[in-house]
Amino acid sequence: MNRIALSMLFGDRAKFVTLVVGLSFAVLLIAQQGAIFLGLVLRSTGALQNTVQPDLWVADPNIAWVSEIRPLSERDLLRVRSVAGVAWAQPYFSARALVELPDGTYKTAQIIGLDRSTLVGQPPMMVEGSLDALRAPDAVVIEESSRDKLANVNIGDTLRLNDQRAVVVGFCRAKTGFDSNALIYTTIDNALEFVPVGREAISFYLVKVQPGVDRDAVARAIEDRTGLGAFTLEQLRGRSVNFVLTETGIGINFGITVFLGFLVGLAIVGSVLYQFTLENLPRFAVLKAMGTSNLTLIRMVLLQSLIVGVIGYGIGVGGAAVFSLMGRKPGAELAVYFPWQLMVVSLGAMLFCVMLGSFLSLKRVIALEPAVVFK
Repeated sequence: MNRIALSMLFGDRAKFVTLVVGLSFAVLLIAQQGAIFLGLVLRSTGALQNTVQPDLWVADPNIAWVSEIRPLSERDLLRVRSVAGVAWAQPYFSARALVELPDGTYKTAQIIGLDRSTLVGQPPMMVEGSLDALRAPDAVVIEESSRDKLANVNIGDTLRLNDQRAVVVGFCRAKTGFDSNALIYTTIDNALEFVPVGREAISFYLVKVQPGVDRDAVARAIEDRTGLGAFTLEQLRGRSVNFVLTETGIGINFGITVFLGFLVGLAIVGSVLYQFTLENLPRFAVLKAMGTSNLTLIRMVLLQSLIVGVIGYGIGVGGAAVFSLMGRKPGAELAVYFPWQLMVVSLGAMLFCVMLGSFLSLKRVIALEPAVVFK
């Protein structure tokens, strides 16, 4: 009976191709839009994507998004360092500045300031030049994807940051933030020259906990002594993601797109499967007249639906994966993140579309009278 079911399915190539294309498009839309949505959410975490050395991030206790901060006083840095269990604590600076280009245009850049002696918070990878050169006066390291945004500067070239001289000493590879501004690394001393601020200038304190010491206990001790918030990477990332989902329209917009993709797949697969079953009702009637049970007919319809679903799912997810690989190239502006959980969600959506379409078809098959074959 399985061979007969497959013969019925592949025998009508037009219907078969329509089923596969419709389901593939629905899965592609769900997976691709879901990957872009997750990529944007990940980008919203800003500097958290590139800084993995610290165990704790100390900031204002009411911080909601890593890119919206209340500056900290340097006095609190000494209090943080005095907490038992703290191995080291270093300042971290983050702010925006205008970069004036030789042709008279300007770009907004994200300035990251590091402690001059330790360079804690440094970019994940240097691709040209030396990170040690960052300790020189006015020195900056530019993220490689930002190079063409800044008039294709080279090592040794000079930029103007808020009308202050900045010398390019290298290029690094790091993930940019939510707004895709040019990313520039320098020391905190240089950063404060580029971006003048008040007495409270530090964005975060990056804290490393001593080996064997409970991280949560150290975080509570820091909060008790300073009145600030001490967050793990996961906690601060969760706050940033929650801010983007609740305070912006990204979640609603992409949610509607994914839902529309699901509805398109459901409508196409359900209608085509139902039409396919209607056209094959005489064949099912013959099988019923020959003594085939309803259970066997149900298995035949489900097999046909499953074959279509697996092929359509493979094509759709494969297309989304190719699309995601294009977005993972260094310097790509497209924000894409395609975890295995998204593949599972896409699989569940596909199965739901196929099962619902099969249910509509099965109602006609089960209610079919064998006498239809004699009409």
